[in-house]
Amino acid sequence: MAVSNPRLLVGHTGITWQDDNAEAGIKCISELGFNSIEVFAWVLKDFYESGKRDICQRYNIPLISSYYSIDILNPVVRDAEMKKLSDWTDIVMGMGGKYATFGGNGIKRSGFDFNEHKKYIVSFVNEAAKIIDGKGMRLNFHPHTGTPIETDTEIVSFFDAVDTKYVGFAPDLGQIQKGGADPMRFVKDYISTIKLVHLKDFSGKVQYDGEGNSIDTTGFVSYTPLGQGVVDLAGILEFLENSSFDGPIMVELDRGNNMPITAEEAVTIDRDFMKALGYRFVKR
Repeated sequence: MAVSNPRLLVGHTGITWQDDNAEAGIKCISELGFNSIEVFAWVLKDFYESGKRDICQRYNIPLISSYYSIDILNPVVRDAEMKKLSDWTDIVMGMGGKYATFGGNGIKRSGFDFNEHKKYIVSFVNEAAKIIDGKGMRLNFHPHTGTPIETDTEIVSFFDAVDTKYVGFAPDLGQIQKGGADPMRFVKDYISTIKLVHLKDFSGKVQYDGEGNSIDTTGFVSYTPLGQGVVDLAGILEFLENSSFDGPIMVELDRGNNMPITAEEAVTIDRDFMKALGYRFVKR
């Protein structure tokens, strides 16, 4: 099913490649014709400090966003985390980035009570967003499985409390569905707050070992290349195209330890799925 008159630009994140092979990811994503790229902040820092601050220009693809993974739970490291995100933002902006896709660090979810930490989390994110805004960039919060904000209830509670004058929403469709919620509902309910979208598909299956750890059922952390999972990608894209949203669509596929195909093959499937929906890609 094609999307009616697609107008939004489609990029891809670099997470399908290992951090130490990020340059190969930038090259591939550019050659496949995606309109932009998102790269982890710590990877950009390595490029910046090693004299490759023009890495995206070298491959003729704009850096649109960068993912920040930050400790939003521990007050002891608050100052250090604030400095880190401030330094990252300087680097991201210096390399042309416009959006910070911002999520909490991974935690052990068993026994975790979001309400016990909500006040601190909201305070931390509000302060972080104001720091980033003061530098001229936008913080967009990204709920993520295995972090302090994962479930339907946690996402709603967080956005009910946070200052959306400074904090945007970067929903990851696959992450939200894997966390047990309906991504279409969140896109519709929060459309005025959404500034960037991670377009990801999910297998529909979450399995756990005897210790409660999730088992990767696909080789892509239980996600799949676009069109091979259960997320209503075409329906959500159709809604976004006919809404006020005008930010980037960033396709994403998490790397696993035992991917059944190469990163290049997987991202080509992503590109071909979007082309079949009617999206155009840049010839370079």
